[in-house]
Amino acid sequence: MKKFFWLVVIILLLITFSDHDLIRPYKEQLFELVLDKAAIAADDNEAALRRTRKQLLELSAQWGEGQRAQLEKASSSLESLQRFRRDYCVNKDFNPILFGEPLRQSCSIIENNYHNLTKP
Repeated sequence: MKKFFWLVVIILLLITFSDHDLIRPYKEQLFELVLDKAAIAADDNEAALRRTRKQLLELSAQWGEGQRAQLEKASSSLESLQRFRRDYCVNKDFNPILFGEPLRQSCSIIENNYHNLTKP
């Protein structure tokens, strides 16, 4: 019973001080991990979409705001991601916002995750 009591006390202390600058990054990483695991348990397509979106947004952090907004819009749903892949990666249509190396890197990420995105 004492161990349970101390465990509850520690959890309450962590919740109380979770907005402190030293703890906040770890809390956010833990929340992302829990969300990823919950998405994997719920639906494989949703987990693959979330993973692809996360990779695309990490990649676009070094690019301009317009390119980042284009990738956010493209990865907002499974249908929009498939449409983006079909138009710009497979058909090689011209994208005035995302072209050259950024488009190639984005298509590479989508292709790496595409098998998981299309699982029934």
